[in-house]
Amino acid sequence: MNKEFLKERFLKLWHNKWVFGSIIAFLSAVFAIILATQFDSLELKSVDLRFAIRGAQDTDQDNIAIVAVDEESITALKKWPFPRNYFAKAILNLQKAGARLIVVDVEFTEPSDHKTGGRQDLNLAGAIKRAGNVIMAAELVNNDRVDKGIRNSYLVRPYSLFMKGTGTRWGLINVDEDSDGFIRRYLLFLPHNEKAVLPISLKAYQALRPGANGSRGVQIDDDGYFVLGAKRIPKVDYNSMFINFRGPAKSFRTFSFSSILDDSSFTLPGNEDTDIFEVYRESGVLRDKIVYIGASAEVLQDNKLTPFFSYQGRQKKLAGVEVHASALSTLLRGDFLVDQGWLSALLVVFVLSAATMGLTKWLKPFRGLFAALALILAYVILSIYLFINQLMVIDFVAPLFAIGLSFVGNVVHETLTEQRERIRIKKSWEQYMAKDVIDNMLDSGQLPTFGGERRELTVLFSDIRSFTTYSEKHSSKKVVGKLHEYLTEMVDSIFQYGGTLDKFVGDEIMAIYGAPHYYKEHAEKACLTAIDMIQRLRRLQRDWSASGEEYFQIGVGINSGKVILGNLGSQQLFDYTVIGDDVNLGARLEGANKQYGTSIILSENTYKLVKKKARVRELDLVRVKGKTKPVKIFELRGMKKLDDIEQDLIIDVYTTALNHYKECQWYAALKEFKRILRYFPTDGPTRVYIKRCMDFIETPPPRAWDGVYEFTTK
Repeated sequence: MNKEFLKERFLKLWHNKWVFGSIIAFLSAVFAIILATQFDSLELKSVDLRFAIRGAQDTDQDNIAIVAVDEESITALKKWPFPRNYFAKAILNLQKAGARLIVVDVEFTEPSDHKTGGRQDLNLAGAIKRAGNVIMAAELVNNDRVDKGIRNSYLVRPYSLFMKGTGTRWGLINVDEDSDGFIRRYLLFLPHNEKAVLPISLKAYQALRPGANGSRGVQIDDDGYFVLGAKRIPKVDYNSMFINFRGPAKSFRTFSFSSILDDSSFTLPGNEDTDIFEVYRESGVLRDKIVYIGASAEVLQDNKLTPFFSYQGRQKKLAGVEVHASALSTLLRGDFLVDQGWLSALLVVFVLSAATMGLTKWLKPFRGLFAALALILAYVILSIYLFINQLMVIDFVAPLFAIGLSFVGNVVHETLTEQRERIRIKKSWEQYMAKDVIDNMLDSGQLPTFGGERRELTVLFSDIRSFTTYSEKHSSKKVVGKLHEYLTEMVDSIFQYGGTLDKFVGDEIMAIYGAPHYYKEHAEKACLTAIDMIQRLRRLQRDWSASGEEYFQIGVGINSGKVILGNLGSQQLFDYTVIGDDVNLGARLEGANKQYGTSIILSENTYKLVKKKARVRELDLVRVKGKTKPVKIFELRGMKKLDDIEQDLIIDVYTTALNHYKECQWYAALKEFKRILRYFPTDGPTRVYIKRCMDFIETPPPRAWDGVYEFTTK
C-alpha cells in the first residue's frame, strides 16, 4: 500500500514539469557545490584566467624597485652566499641613492661563520643603523605533527646584533601556497604564542603609512576584515588576502644586485666593472623608491608559481621577493580583490540552476541548449567584468557546474517525459492513423487539445451500397468476416495517404485529412485515398467473384471546408472528431452516389483545391435538404491522365452534353449523351441526364428554372 502511494506521488511530481524541474534544479545546485570542492584546482585556474585577461598593469605609481640576486650577480661576484659586507655596501649605496625604504628578503638569523664574520656582521649592523630605513626578514618555522599531537613552531628572528639599537623592523617572509602549488594569497599574520606576527610587506606598509600604527592597532578579524591601524584589508580566509598581481616576472623595475655594488670604490672582475651604480645615483632612478632585496636566480630556489606564470605564450616563475613587492603594491593602492562570500556564492548557484531549469522547460531542449550556453557565456563575462572593474572574485566552477547539471537533468526529464507521452499518444492514435503521421504530429508539436478549434480540412465518407440486403442474405459469421476483410483494406488506404480514421458507423467509414497533424495537401490526400479505395475494392471483388461469392459496391463522398475540430462529447465520454455543415455535406455527397450511379463525388470546395491534378466531370448543381444555397458537385475519375476514350467521351462529350442541358437544349443534349452510352452503356450520370432530358421534353421546366436539383432526402 505504501509503495503504491509513493509511486503515485512520484508519478504525480514527475508529470508536473515545473515542480519536478525545480527539484532537479535544487539537486543540481547541491551536487554542483559538492563537485566544485573536488575540482578546486579549476576554480583556482579560473582566477589565473581572469588575471591573464585583465593583463599586466603599470607599476610606476608604486615606486617599488627590486634588487635581484640573479644569475648575473652570482656570475659577476663569483660566490654564493655573498659576504655580508656586500649587503652592507648595497644598503649604504641604496641609502645614498635616496631609497625611501629598504626591505631585505634575505634571512640573517645567525652570526656569520666567515673568518672575518665578526667584522662583517658589525659592518652590516652599522649599515642598517646608518640607513635607518631597513626591514629585515624573519620566518616562523612550523614542525607540528598533527598525527602525533605534537605542536612545535618557533620563530626565527634576525640576528640580534642587527636589531639592537638600530630601531630596525622585521617581518615574516612565509608564504602560503594554494593546493596547486601557486601563490595567489598573502598572509596577513601568523599566530605565535597567542600573538599575531606580521609579514614583511605589512611591516613595510606600517613604516610607510603612520596611520597603519593608529589607535586601533592590529585586529585580526573585524567583520571579515583585517585591521591595520586605519587600514581595513578584506580577508579571503582567516589570515590572508588576495594579492593583486601587477603582471609577470620583472613587472617592477629590477636591478641586478651586482650593479648596486658597482660604484667607483668597488671593483667587479673583468668587463663587468662599469661603475653603473654611479649612473643610477646621479639619474635618481632609486630616489624615493621602496627597494626590495631578494633572490631571483633559479639556483637559489626562491621563485614561485603565480597567476602570471603562463602569460602571452611564455612560462616564467615570479621571484619570491617580487611576491612580497606585489603584496605591498596591493596595500599601497588599496585595490584589494574581494572574495564573493559564501552566502552570495550559494545564492548565485541556486539562482543559476533555477534559471537554467526555467529556460530548458520554456524553450525545450534544443533551444534550451543555446540558452544554457548563453547563460554560461554571460556568467563568464560577468565574472571577468567584476574582476577587472569591481575587483570582485566570484565563484566560477560551481555556478557553471550548476548550469550544466541543471540543463542535463532537465533535458533528461523532458526527454523521458516526452518519450513516455509519445508512447501514450501512439497507443491512443495508432488505431486512427498511420504511424508516420503520428510521428509527424509528434515532431511538429501539433498535438490534439481538449476543447474545439476551427480549421480548414477535408472529410471523407464511404459506405457500402445495400449492405442491409447483403447482411440478410448471409450468415452473421460470413458478414463479419467479409466486413473485416473490407474494412482492413479501406483503413490501410486511409493510413497510406495520411488520413485519420474518425469512426466506423456500422459499415460506414469517416476519415479526416489535415488533423490532428495539419498539412496543406489534405484535399489531394483524400482524393488519392478515394481512388485507392475503389481500386482495392475491385481487387476484393475479383477475389470474391473467383470464389463464387457475392460482392458489393461502395460510394465515397469528399468535402473540404472549415469545421469544428477537437475532443467533443459528454463529461462521461468524448472523442476526437469534427462537426459542422461541411462535415454533413460530405456525408450527403457519399449518399448521392446512389442517385448518380457513381463511386466518388467531390464538392466544389474540394475540387477548387485539387483541380490542377484531379480528373473530374461536373455532375450537377444540387441543393441539399435543409440548405438554400446550391452546391456544385463533381465525379472524381482519377488523379492521373485518363485513357483517350474515357477523356473524349466521359469528360469532353459529357461536358458538351451538360452545357446543352443547362441551356435547355434537350435534343442536342440527348444526342451527345447517347453517344456516350454506345461505349459506356452503364454510365450512371449519362443515364440520369437522358431520363431528365426526356422528362423535360415531355414536361418542360418553368421559365425561371435555375438548373438546381433538389435533394429531398439526407
